[in-house]
Amino acid sequence: MSTNHRRRWRALCVAALVLPLAAATSAAAAPTTMSTSLSTTTSSAGASTVAARPGRHPSRVQLPTGERIAVRWAGDTPLVGRMPGDRSPLTVVRAAGRVYAVPVEARPFLGGALDLGLFDVAALADRTGPAPVTLTYAGPVRDVPGVRITSRSGSHAAGTVASAADLGAALRAAVRRGLAAARAAGTPVAGLTRVALDVPAARTVTPKYPMRTLTVKLVPPPGTLLGAAVLVTNTDDTRTFSRYVPVGPDDVVKLSVPDGHYMLVGDTAVSDANGQFQAAYQPIVADYPVTASGQTVTVDATKATATAGFTTPEPSTLASVGADVATTDGVHETPPGIGWAYEKEDQLHVQPVARPKHGVLELDAYEHRTVPTHDGTAEDWHLTAEWRDGVPTDLRRTPAPAEFATVVDTVPADGSTGGVAYGNGPVYPDLRGGQETLDRVDATRHVDHLYGPADVRWVPVVYRKSDGMTTEPVRYEPGRTYRVGWFTPSLGAGFAGGTPFPRPYGVACRTAGQLALSPSTELDADPAHSGWVDPGDTTGYSAVTVSADGRTLADVADSDTVTVPVDAAAHTYRIGQTVRRDKLGATSATTVDSQYTVPSSATSGAALPAGWTCPAGATGATLLPLLTMAAPVPALVPVGRTEFVVTVGHLPGGTAAVTGLTAATSVAGGAYRPAQVTALGGGRYRVAVDSPADAAGKQVGLRLAATDAAGSTLTRTVTAAYAVQAG
Repeated sequence: MSTNHRRRWRALCVAALVLPLAAATSAAAAPTTMSTSLSTTTSSAGASTVAARPGRHPSRVQLPTGERIAVRWAGDTPLVGRMPGDRSPLTVVRAAGRVYAVPVEARPFLGGALDLGLFDVAALADRTGPAPVTLTYAGPVRDVPGVRITSRSGSHAAGTVASAADLGAALRAAVRRGLAAARAAGTPVAGLTRVALDVPAARTVTPKYPMRTLTVKLVPPPGTLLGAAVLVTNTDDTRTFSRYVPVGPDDVVKLSVPDGHYMLVGDTAVSDANGQFQAAYQPIVADYPVTASGQTVTVDATKATATAGFTTPEPSTLASVGADVATTDGVHETPPGIGWAYEKEDQLHVQPVARPKHGVLELDAYEHRTVPTHDGTAEDWHLTAEWRDGVPTDLRRTPAPAEFATVVDTVPADGSTGGVAYGNGPVYPDLRGGQETLDRVDATRHVDHLYGPADVRWVPVVYRKSDGMTTEPVRYEPGRTYRVGWFTPSLGAGFAGGTPFPRPYGVACRTAGQLALSPSTELDADPAHSGWVDPGDTTGYSAVTVSADGRTLADVADSDTVTVPVDAAAHTYRIGQTVRRDKLGATSATTVDSQYTVPSSATSGAALPAGWTCPAGATGATLLPLLTMAAPVPALVPVGRTEFVVTVGHLPGGTAAVTGLTAATSVAGGAYRPAQVTALGGGRYRVAVDSPADAAGKQVGLRLAATDAAGSTLTRTVTAAYAVQAG
């Protein structure tokens, strides 16, 4: 494996699967289908429009067949995760610069009536409302379950997926009527020859090198074949060719490829007579040379005989398993690959192969095992292993207790019990991202036992009710115990102080012509944590405003990424973010309003660090040195005096000295009255709030205002920030 290859991050496709995009992409980070209202305004320079787009924070995306997946972002790279409690089989494919999440009921029809692009994660995430589709028929237009046809022309139609559940049910019903007939027909509806997302056509690229015709023959695995495909990758240079190609009922597919060495990974699934998934088989051919047209390569699924598994030191119950194969030239990041999520250890079979001479083959396996909740504590085991020197016949691991790290997570017992989901996903060199979510449990304390090789990192994620939170990948040392608090009462929303994972980007940055903002809608007392609220179908839950010297540049609702046209001259910018958590059912911190001011010109900020990206553009990008706040504000305080420490700092790039902090409180919506603040040095301040006897049983608002030597300010007002104990 090359040095460059090993220095990059590779995400593991796990049972709560997270897989990133296959071609090199870059730029911005948060579960929900985001509803975006775009306010179009004009900058002082007369530039055109404000760009606001959904889904660049973790979001829930519905597939056209009805399944929902969790999506996080590395710039424009989607990282696919399973929703808590969902263990239905799922295949996630990275190929040709795209990521696809393919449910099992679609497998018999891929390459036939179902276009693979129907399951393009980024294309689906960038849509609001029903997915638009185009349909083609062998004869007259016919109705398709779940699809509302809006226009017809001969044998063509356009429409929307009005009911994804109905479309998914139609696919499953067609399979139950006869799997062999369904695969042979290639369509769930007689006469329907193609249904695809209605998106702009991809740019056609004409290769500047000779292309050869390659025939791939599949030897099916034992059992009733549910669906088959093959991932074909040029391992001399993955940029020249990487395609995931469905294989039809004749078990043969022809491709046009450039010369070079190839790795082929079969993706076959078998089912019972009713079309219920039983197992997947992954045959592998490495080092196959293509030098002329007319060559034939055989991919034999009967040779896929190895299965991965783990044994824990204490009794545990298998919850989910997953595996990921990546094929790469060993140089370029985010290689093509296939990931599977399934329920049993014997449901994925991989072909043992020697280490390739050309390119790199990497196999990762992951397992999540549970222990029943006891004494208010949920407990899980997360185990992962990787094979980089070929695939051996024995893929089983039995780690000793000393090989595990222990992480103890806590969530405040503030009414969120019964709706908390904890997860930890492994991240390996070369790809990006990692996320794993669990069943929701009635526990505010959670223990994870983590096992993996020396180069693995873990990405924790916690969901509760209508919000979620994560942090950057963490290396946990075997034999040690770590304690992490989540949703520790703090100051609500704003810009996270950490470095976004998995690809660093500026959450507040600019160029000479654009200013880009990516605020978080949920923060806690740990500056490395960042989170989001889950609005579901709720609208009007947040707003971001931007002005320059008092002139309004943008007023955008319900968006997590805003790009504003600006000019290069120096202005004092005011950035406002308001999050209405009460609209999402919250009864504390019901409204969080953050108002930032910052002097800025095209050349005044720190340069974007090497390897970082900025949604505003790459040329001359600089960071906005916005102030940050973090404080463990108690959710419930007694009558009398309560003290807490506020830490004021800056986003990356900010170096000006913090010069002051003021605080004020408001009892039950009354006037704000000053609170005592004592400077402790280093941007830390002790705040003392007094709760009189007549405030007992009431909620208190909190306002904090910070300043720095460069003229930047941050004023954050939290309605119902905490409550005073009754009686």
